[in-house]
Amino acid sequence: MIKVVICGGHLAPALAVIEKLLKKGNHLIYYIGRKNPLEGDSAKSLEYNTLSKLNISFRFIITGRLQRSLSLLTLPSLFKFPIGLMQSLYYLSKLRPNVIVSFGGYVALPVCICAWILRIPIITHEQTHVLGMANKIISKIGKVLCLSFKDTENVPSGVKTVITGNPIRESIYTNKDKTLISFGNEKLPLIYITGGSLGSQTINAIVAKIIPTLCIRFRILHQSGNARGREDFIKLSHLKDTLDPIYKNNYRVIEQVEPSSVGTILKNSLLVVGRAGANTVYEILTMGVPTILIPLPWAGQNEQEKNAKLVKSIGLGELILESELTPSLLLSTIEAMQKNINIYQKAKQKAKEIIKVDAADELVRLIDKYAGFV
Repeated sequence: MIKVVICGGHLAPALAVIEKLLKKGNHLIYYIGRKNPLEGDSAKSLEYNTLSKLNISFRFIITGRLQRSLSLLTLPSLFKFPIGLMQSLYYLSKLRPNVIVSFGGYVALPVCICAWILRIPIITHEQTHVLGMANKIISKIGKVLCLSFKDTENVPSGVKTVITGNPIRESIYTNKDKTLISFGNEKLPLIYITGGSLGSQTINAIVAKIIPTLCIRFRILHQSGNARGREDFIKLSHLKDTLDPIYKNNYRVIEQVEPSSVGTILKNSLLVVGRAGANTVYEILTMGVPTILIPLPWAGQNEQEKNAKLVKSIGLGELILESELTPSLLLSTIEAMQKNINIYQKAKQKAKEIIKVDAADELVRLIDKYAGFV
């Protein structure tokens, strides 16, 4: 059996690779990640909940984020980083994996540094158009850096790269369970609103102001996130109770969406409203669903805005900067896109030309190669 440790903060591509490894049946899979989405938050992270259901052995570490600038969080993060190193060294020394696969983010860095110390081969994957700070360091000590896009910025010279694309879960194509989207007046078109697994307080607050209007003409599936003590979910649930009884069933709010359900939601949605993280954008491109993207303004090196501009450039969606986001602008953009939906849907083929459907297979091939089993 090939022992594989997967680490990092980007769950969607990790799950795509895990699906392939489980299908092969000759890999022992361990995951090192975060148990809670935010410091001091009692909620469990999406990766912890999802991987526990898949019976994947999960180890969690406490570590600090890399700070691009000095702030009140800089010192606490510096103190936590050695804790993450010690935990990672302990886990890897016990597990002795054949290979590490990193999907970036601050959680992956101490794991990969310890893997390098223990001479365990490291494969790292970058989801975005801009190499993240952690991945920039990891790529220098790893065997190969896998890229989603050939024009990825900030790749260090001398680093071995492979253009794999971003792994997409098979379940995004195959899952046909419509339980989650079976609500309200099903003759009305569905809009999916999401701020990612943590949710977006900004998007939730703006959307809340137009929900009463939207529910007259659409069904709304709203993924609120479960951070901050479920604060947004509770507020939005109370909002539903105040809606006109005729239309209130056209609104459904949930905390998190199981990754296996994302494909069904996207396939059956007229529109998506959400952030512009790399995995969200790649799934939107895969399914060819028209989207309104509201990039996270403080995302590293403006990566989310670049992702959103890619979707807009091929005609599949619209971009609204958070600084310009208002309830009236969001509502008018939704109405305008519905009116011209055929124009956006014609971009579906262009979107498919950007993605690589065999990305997960390529990652599995590299895992076997660097584990020494090819």
